[in-house]
Amino acid sequence: MADSYGTQLDTMQQASQHVADVNQQVQAQLASLMSKLEPLASTWKGSAATSFTALHQRWNENATKLNSALHDISDAIATSRTTYDTSDTTQSSSFSNITSVLG
Repeated sequence: MADSYGTQLDTMQQASQHVADVNQQVQAQLASLMSKLEPLASTWKGSAATSFTALHQRWNENATKLNSALHDISDAIATSRTTYDTSDTTQSSSFSNITSVLG
């Protein structure tokens, strides 16, 4: 017996949306935290200020990478769903055509 696979299109859509929602929540939390930390930067002088600036830059870079990764995951799930649905529809149509020809 050949191995096969399947999926639930609704579940894939929900998963894609869930990842997108989580991404929005994470980005909101990161922005909220940074808005609380940024005012403190003006109170630091010298090496503390330099360290904060470097950390802030790294924070922003990593937050951007996380945002991009979650966005890409959401898009990949949505694209897979669409591809699977299109393939399934095409196969179903092909079988219907064969059935019609065979009578």
